Amino acid sequence: MKGIVFTEFNEMVESHFSPELLDEIIVECDLASGGAYTTVGTYDHDELIQMVTKLAEKTNTSADDLVFAFGEHLAIRFAILFPSFFDESKSMFEFMKTLDNSYTR
Repeated sequence: MKGIVFTEFNEMVESHFSPELLDEIIVECDLASGGAYTTVGTYDHDELIQMVTKLAEKTNTSADDLVFAFGEHLAIRFAILFPSFFDESKSMFEFMKTLDNSYTR
């Protein structure tokens, strides 16, 4: 999984909860990366699952709700960071349909 997903998750945790909570999560999870991510790196998706699970536990919020909130956060951030990808789409659902079609081997 691309590092930008991890860096944006960390940003969401810091802004919606606190930097201290993010640090606790990173320390308490068994992350191969040690919790150090770059936007262009590639990391095991299991690390994100661990962090979401730990955040759910610490905040008494369901993992489903956290993943939904993160999806909203990520959609907004991607629209800001990569506006050209959204130019042809009238909705997020239209945009999501283009993802499969835009990948070529």
